Amino acid sequence: MKKLTILWLFALCLVSSLSLFTACSDDSNGMEEWRKDSKVDLPSYRGFVLSEGSFGKNNSHLYFFNPQNDTIFNADIYETQNKQKLGDTANDMITYDGDIYVVVNNSKRLLRLSGAGLQLAAFEKFNTIGAPRKVVAVNNKLYVTCYGGYVARFDAKTLTLEDSVKVGANPEQIIESKGKLYCVNSGYGEGNTLSAIDIQQFKTSTTHPAPYNPTSIVSTGNYTYITALYHSADWSTYYGQVYSYDLNKFEYQLIAQVDKVLAVDNLLYMVKNKSAAISQDVNSFTVYNSDTKQTSTWNLKKAPTELHSNTVYMVTRNSFDGSFYIGTTDYVSNGVVYHFDKNGTYINKFSAGGINPNTVVFLR
Repeated sequence: MKKLTILWLFALCLVSSLSLFTACSDDSNGMEEWRKDSKVDLPSYRGFVLSEGSFGKNNSHLYFFNPQNDTIFNADIYETQNKQKLGDTANDMITYDGDIYVVVNNSKRLLRLSGAGLQLAAFEKFNTIGAPRKVVAVNNKLYVTCYGGYVARFDAKTLTLEDSVKVGANPEQIIESKGKLYCVNSGYGEGNTLSAIDIQQFKTSTTHPAPYNPTSIVSTGNYTYITALYHSADWSTYYGQVYSYDLNKFEYQLIAQVDKVLAVDNLLYMVKNKSAAISQDVNSFTVYNSDTKQTSTWNLKKAPTELHSNTVYMVTRNSFDGSFYIGTTDYVSNGVVYHFDKNGTYINKFSAGGINPNTVVFLR
């Protein structure tokens, strides 16, 4: 049970009102396609925060917020638009070609939503390939890691399952780089491999070494990083690690003990949550420069005091304005999202609308 708890946890936040958004619409040139059939009048510049919820509780949530003032719509936008719950344990969300894609792991659902949160397509027949975990979009196709040990390819519009390729056990995050797909295989806590797939052929995968229990892979420019969760045999001791990874030589090197990372150009933003096991009584925020191999303090100016002690689960960035969003969790109540500008100065905080916020995306 402890292992399940560790592997499936995530975070929360506060709420506002619909009236804050109805005056925000800036569409003066007729109905934009993404607004079609929407029950809510949303602005063109939109933010969405996905909360995973608690495993087995069917309480994943998708909330809309206005990135210009950090006000959040006071109801789950998916439930409002579709009159149904999102599902159980939503692990991933991306945007592609103006649409939103959500992976709901324990409900075994892959969803395509409009830019207003209306469901346009769904795929739910994951029994033979295993529950979906993470997704990446490439050339009008979606590539989804599935816990049965497969990477599955879907048409991005119809969500028709086209093909699948066998990889390692329990594949986690997946990326595309130079015509190939790469996913890390956690083996449900016991794996140590990375799988590579030629996108054009999409027939077989090759297996390469990776750190023990890899949980995510991220790439930016010439740099690739893998995070891993080290644990003792009885899970009495565990901590996160991040490694640099050479996709040409398939070699890796430890950078630091951290829990969450965000890669931007040559910089790796890192968060290490406080831990009694290593006598660390506050969270640490650092930045690793991949060019110089130097680590410095990530100076988050005017950050609320509680951010240094609450568990950080999400670190992400708005590519439109460069600002940062850090999500925290207590695993039982709605998570909080902290907003910092591109220079690291605190702007605001708001409720995620659900437990364990893990992803924020933006459209405009």
